[in-house]
Amino acid sequence: MSKKLRDWLLSVGLKRTKPRLLVLDILHKNEHFMSADDIFVKAKKVDKSISLSTVYRILESFVEKEIVSPVTLEYSKHLLYELKHETHAHHLICLSCKKVIHVHNCPLESFEKQMGDQYDFKVKNHKLEFYGLCSACQAKENAS
Repeated sequence: MSKKLRDWLLSVGLKRTKPRLLVLDILHKNEHFMSADDIFVKAKKVDKSISLSTVYRILESFVEKEIVSPVTLEYSKHLLYELKHETHAHHLICLSCKKVIHVHNCPLESFEKQMGDQYDFKVKNHKLEFYGLCSACQAKENAS
């Protein structure tokens, strides 16, 4: 894990405990959105003593300190998590393998301003997600 990630905890007022570092590392290394259960299963392989309630408490503190973003997606019943991006991002989500591609430029900035001006509304945030098939899943689909 990079020093930048480890220092992130200290910069938001959280101690660098072994369980927090483990959850942070799991989220950092994963290309998919993850549920608390997914994180717990991976964490348990590394640290047999970690509990699901510990993972939930860590995620709650990470959300509160804006280290992770909670995400709800149409294909999942569970609340999912991802590391917060340094810049505003949108997502391309593969419906087959669940791979997430982060789109770091925002095509909605001018539209957001237009909507705010038109309706006298101050937009604080927005999300945009596209669902489809990644190139690998398209190739598999075309091969069958």
